[in-house]
Amino acid sequence: MKRSALITKYIILMLIGAMMYGLIEETTAVYASRSAGNIGGEALVLPLMIGLVWFGWELHSNRK
Repeated sequence: MKRSALITKYIILMLIGAMMYGLIEETTAVYASRSAGNIGGEALVLPLMIGLVWFGWELHSNRK
């Protein structure tokens, strides 16, 4: 792999990690501000994010 492609890949991975961290942080802040027992759509979004990352990882590993 060319050096520029490798650097681009690592930059994209760091940006994805930062965006996921920000989304999880905002989700927990919204969930904490709600009354007890009132779960919103965040309860479905977080497992979906984990599933999408896993699915992408599987697609990448099966590509070779």
